[in-house]
Parts: sequence; structure tokens; C-alpha cells
Amino acid sequence: MPPKLNYIQKNKLLLPLVGIGLLLSWFLAFSKTFDAILLHRKLNVDTVQENDISFNPVYVQRKQAALDRILKGYQVGEDWSDLLWMRGSEIAAKHRVGIEYTAANTSSESDSTTVGRLQSLKFYGNFVQLVKLIDTLEKTSGIGKISAMQIKAPKQDLLNDSARKNMLSLDFKGLDRISSKKKE
Repeated sequence: MPPKLNYIQKNKLLLPLVGIGLLLSWFLAFSKTFDAILLHRKLNVDTVQENDISFNPVYVQRKQAALDRILKGYQVGEDWSDLLWMRGSEIAAKHRVGIEYTAANTSSESDSTTVGRLQSLKFYGNFVQLVKLIDTLEKTSGIGKISAMQIKAPKQDLLNDSARKNMLSLDFKGLDRISSKKKE
């Protein structure tokens, strides 16, 4: 049997027993909870950085490649009006659609608010042919991109060839190619 401890001996053993109790509770419960809290904070920081696309180099590269493809679609050369007319006529002939070319008005002063160049083409044909023509022109490279489109129903009062045909008016927008050489 253990010997009976008096009041002074009990007080002396109380402090080491509290220390042993705290160590046992730390190793059995609190350390795992503390580790779980630290892991949770670390994972939260990781997910915030992972979801922040400004720090993701793969996203930045994909975005740059997509912007380059978009700009490349709008870039046109010096002979853009001629090329647009030739390719537009060729595609219109393949789809059996009439075409009308209107020369673009060029101003003597350059406007700093406008970017690129505009050109309009008008096509005459039935609706299905015109929709196929739009699809083909949108996929064609080197002629800019369609910036505006208007389809009008046939007018009955016209006496010419386009009397019973729908009219499609397309506006194309093109950006001048940026030369890699600096002009001195």
C-alpha cells in the first residue's frame, strides 16, 4: 500500500502532476489540433495563390497567345482594300451572291480616336447564301474582321437585278501591321 501523504507532500506533488497532465494532454490532443490549424492556414494560403490568376504564369502565357491570335486576325497589309475586294468577290462568286463595292472615304487628317481602317461591302442573294457567305468571310484571314452587319429584306419596288434578293451590308475593320523595324 502506498504510504499516506500529508498536506505538504501533496502540495509538492501537485505541480509535477499538473506538468505531466499538461504534457499528456498536449501529446494526445492539443498537438494534433494545433497541427491541423497550421495545415488549414497553409492550405488556405495555397488555394488563394492558386486561384489568383495574376501569379499563374501558364494563364498569362495563354492569355498572351489568345490576344496575339485576336490581333493577328485584325491585321491587314497596305493593299487591304484590293485584297478585301478580291477575296470578297471570289467568295461571293463561289456562293453565287452578287457583290457591290463602295470605296472607303479617306480623310486628309488622321483622327487620334479611331483605330484601324474601315471598309464596306454589300452583297445580294437569298438568306441561306448570305449566311454561308458571312461564315466563310469570318473564317478568311488577311481581310480583317466583320465589325458591323445589316441584312435587309428584298424590296418589291426595285426594277433592277437585286429586286427579289436580300441585301447584306458588311463593314470590315482592319488594323495596320506593326512593323518590327523601327523607322529612323
